[in-house]
Amino acid sequence: MWPISHPNGDDSPWLIDELVPRVAAVGDDVVVVDEDTVRQPIVPHELPNLLSVYEHVLSEQAKIDRKLQDVARSDEVVRRLMTVPGIGVVTALAYRHTIDDPSRFASAQTVGAYLGLTPRRHQSGKTDTQGGVSKWGDRALRVYLYEAATVLLHRTKRWSRLKAWGEQLARRVGYKKAHTALARKLAVILHCIWTDGTEFEWGKEPAMISSV
Repeated sequence: MWPISHPNGDDSPWLIDELVPRVAAVGDDVVVVDEDTVRQPIVPHELPNLLSVYEHVLSEQAKIDRKLQDVARSDEVVRRLMTVPGIGVVTALAYRHTIDDPSRFASAQTVGAYLGLTPRRHQSGKTDTQGGVSKWGDRALRVYLYEAATVLLHRTKRWSRLKAWGEQLARRVGYKKAHTALARKLAVILHCIWTDGTEFEWGKEPAMISSV
């Protein structure tokens, strides 16, 4: 099940439309509109119960968010990972527990391949073609990193060399490919920060940004 809170720091409900049906009035009837827009009449006196469920879900979401934030604050590695722009509590925790031991990777660059963020290569005879990303490894973390790249490019206002690199790439190859490339670069940067014991320094990102 996907986390209810947004993986990259957005406090708004993320999947609430999937958890609680939308309610609408049609004539004298109260109906529930599901994701397929199929309308099913319900008895009006059931509406308070439905709203009570909605409030309960919001309350449980708040509890989960607080627990995740407490776990993140108590983990020194996670706190450092969250200094990278676009990386929120859920993404940092997912990276921490998916990678587990950063020393098992010969180099930071291999993390991208481990998470399925590197292009496939097809070699046969004299041909050598490059396809889409392999999508191997942990799908959830791959999605979180892609979302982090999207947040960095479109929602983070503060300038950084990392953001500038992503914007330049997007102008050349389009945003879809740029998001994937930036997600791969974020995976590498997170690994370096973890193993070096450093934090993200705005405007002073290490040479890895141009070398990955």
